[in-house]
Amino acid sequence: MSAKKDKSKVEIIKENSKNLRGSIADQLAENNDSFDREGYEILKFHGIYQQDDRDVRQERKKEGKGKKYIFMLRTKNSGGGELTARQWLAHDEIADKYGNGTFRITTRQDIQFHGVGKENLKNTIKYLNRNLIPTYGACGDSNRNTVADPISNIRKGSKFDSQKWAKLISEHFNYKSNAYYDIWLDGERYLETNPNKDETENIYGNAYLPRKFKIGIAQPIDNSVDVHTNDIGLVAIINDKLNGFNVLVGGGLGSHHRQPKTYPRHATPLAFVTEDKLLDVVTRIVEFQRDNGDRKDRKHARLKYIVEEWGIDKVRNEIEKRLGYKLDPPLEEIELKQPTDHYGWHKQNSPGLLYLGLFIENGRIKDTEDTKLKSGLRDIITKYNLGVRLSPLQDIILTNVKEENKENINSMLSEYGIKTHEAYSILRLNSMSCPALPTCGLALAESERYMPSILKELEKRGYGKEDIKIRMSGCPNACSRPTTSEIGIMGTSPGKYNVYLGGDYEGTRLNTIYEELVEDNELPTLIGNLIDIFRENKVRKENFGDFCKRVGNEKLKLLVKNNASSNSSAPMNS
Repeated sequence: MSAKKDKSKVEIIKENSKNLRGSIADQLAENNDSFDREGYEILKFHGIYQQDDRDVRQERKKEGKGKKYIFMLRTKNSGGGELTARQWLAHDEIADKYGNGTFRITTRQDIQFHGVGKENLKNTIKYLNRNLIPTYGACGDSNRNTVADPISNIRKGSKFDSQKWAKLISEHFNYKSNAYYDIWLDGERYLETNPNKDETENIYGNAYLPRKFKIGIAQPIDNSVDVHTNDIGLVAIINDKLNGFNVLVGGGLGSHHRQPKTYPRHATPLAFVTEDKLLDVVTRIVEFQRDNGDRKDRKHARLKYIVEEWGIDKVRNEIEKRLGYKLDPPLEEIELKQPTDHYGWHKQNSPGLLYLGLFIENGRIKDTEDTKLKSGLRDIITKYNLGVRLSPLQDIILTNVKEENKENINSMLSEYGIKTHEAYSILRLNSMSCPALPTCGLALAESERYMPSILKELEKRGYGKEDIKIRMSGCPNACSRPTTSEIGIMGTSPGKYNVYLGGDYEGTRLNTIYEELVEDNELPTLIGNLIDIFRENKVRKENFGDFCKRVGNEKLKLLVKNNASSNSSAPMNS
């Protein structure tokens, strides 16, 4: 078998990319609106996805026109969610100047811009970098943004700084290649002052990793990152101070419908590691994935498949060989909780300072007729020079608010129609969805644009006070993490979804499929019927996901059917 047949086409493109340069510069200068296959793949490493406006595909096809190409740019926020006022305002300006007038907080604490034209890519990246906002490494086959508890270093009484560790890990895995600076910034450097004289990628190799790689950091009181869903999950072990980390490996949620060789997986505990050894251990795990990940089949290339097929003991032995020493066994499983202090006003650990957590539905920052969210945040952040934190739940936290400015900020929120979390139902506060249509090329069905109508109907039917997590994605890549949710909804085709049940509220258990190919207009009734069964049959203080796991999907279907039969004599509109 030839060497080429042992590798996917993407692997060959990466190897021949001249340290992530490819022919991007040449294609950028061409008078058209898109890049070829090679450019498409290499652009990802620069934080760019080539997409098209799927809302106009059919219309353009009828007119004999090709796709209307647009680009998504994703920033890489190496601080695990931390931005300055200057950086937030730069995002706001870029959205209007070069994007579609909105921008979006992601579950990995980045910002995404949609609708950028090819002719504006270079100007966009230049402007972002002048404001110390890179996009390099936000996508591609490498370590993506390292996610973390967004407020650990300002939370009152905190003994752990996850922001520090997220930044350290992210910067450690930055590319050595200067391609980004050469292509987009004409050699200028805003974040790194000195170019790398040697572009050899000692960690990644000349073909980088077989697939994307994700690292997340959690602590017992804040698992907002859903730490088990990462290739490497780090759980801080804290007593009077940080003692070290439980290191988990092999998490990942992406799969493909009806392709059983692909599946979501929760990470497995590997070892307990002290602070001084953490970076060494994490590096060896990344190198292990580099050398053993599947480079023939990208659908089978994530670390989770190695861990599942080899077993954790064999994986640990291989990591130890690379380290040259034995790893300590992981500590007993640590109970993880979802945060209770991301919304509302709270005191910071510095006297006289507060932070304010705001719910941002599906992470979308935009102005509407009723709510001037984008312009309101811009004016508040500008006037009071506030810090900003991005949550892994797609929300925003305004930081370093002086106590004397609290009421003025409350007044400004009201003036712009920006609601605090008390104005939303609990069900809505627990929800998340991915962008999906019209921009995502992988979307099979709606998500962000449809989720609010499902919630509105459930609230109308009296379910708004239920403390249940519902997450929706337009495809099984599961960017909104529906696979860990108590109710997960994943698109299969236009207007149809698979429904999954039984993940736990804390994000530490995967759910399982309950019903396939559910019509979009049937989702509120299906979910409402399940909540009715839960209300009638739960044990005291039992969460919805735990109830579904205990009862099982088959019995749940029977209970729903029996309940429907007993109510069949009631008027349809009662």
